[in-house]
Amino acid sequence: MPSTNVIGTGPLAGKSALVTGGSRGIGAAIVRRLASDGASVAFTYSSSEPRAKALVAELKATGAVALAVRADSADASALRSAIDQTLEAFGGLDIQNV
Repeated sequence: MPSTNVIGTGPLAGKSALVTGGSRGIGAAIVRRLASDGASVAFTYSSSEPRAKALVAELKATGAVALAVRADSADASALRSAIDQTLEAFGGLDIQNV
């Protein structure tokens, strides 16, 4: 179900989140929920760039702020890079789902 976020509203407005493995399944559901609650959401994906881009487009169409980051969850340096990219894009990180 697509989110209905309006920028600056919701219980998580002003918060930022990073979800690992967020491009499909339960991870994508978590991303959608965080975005619908007002958070700016970054999520990692490992192989399906088209799926990740589609989720970002879906969220942005609702007014949400979203970022897809390619990172293998089994690679510690890739996850550190994903955190760094999230911090750079959003200026902070309030919620992390690993």
